[in-house]
Formats: sequence, structure tokens, C-alpha cells
Amino acid sequence: MSEVSGTLALPQILEGVGAQLSSSLQDLRRLEDACLKACVGESAMHLQDFDRITQVLGQLAQCCEQLSHESGVREVQVQRSIVDGLTLSEVRQRLLAGAVQVSPEAGEMELF
Repeated sequence: MSEVSGTLALPQILEGVGAQLSSSLQDLRRLEDACLKACVGESAMHLQDFDRITQVLGQLAQCCEQLSHESGVREVQVQRSIVDGLTLSEVRQRLLAGAVQVSPEAGEMELF
């Protein structure tokens, strides 16, 4: 992919991220069901990693949905290589590491 950067409307980005997270959440639930069916005697209570990932994805999707409707949310600079190179495992690792920072300016949030 070519290196492209530009100004994008943050509400649109958040809506897209929210939709992708919702899709990933559905995939994760299907995977959890398949694991439970494949592992005889296993219960959903023992799959805590699935629960934690599901919780994080759900919260992210909800956060993106709410932020996309905030009146103070306007535009954000995003470099294409950052978007292309980011994986769900990296998002999870950064969230679990507590790397989320809220800036002092209203309506601004820095995830990474």
C-alpha cells in the first residue's frame, strides 16, 4: 500500500471502527461457541480470556459509537501505515497495559 496521510472526519472513523469491533465481537462469540463444543466438559466460566477480550471489544465499540455523536469531535490526522499496521492484539495489549491517555482538552482522546 502506498503511504497516504490526510485529514479525516473523526465521527466517520469512529463509526467504521465501531462497526469493525462489533463484527470482531460476533466472530469471537462464534469462536467461543466452537471451542466449547469441541472441548467436552469445558464450561464458559473457564474461558476467562474470551470474556475479557469480549468485554474490551464491547466497551471499545460502545465508546466509538458514543464519541462519533459528540459535537466537539471534528477531524483527526491519521497516517495510513498506522491504520494498516494495527492489529487487534496490539489494541488489546495496549489497553491492558493501561496506555490510554485523556488529554486536558475537551473532546480529545489519545489511545496510543
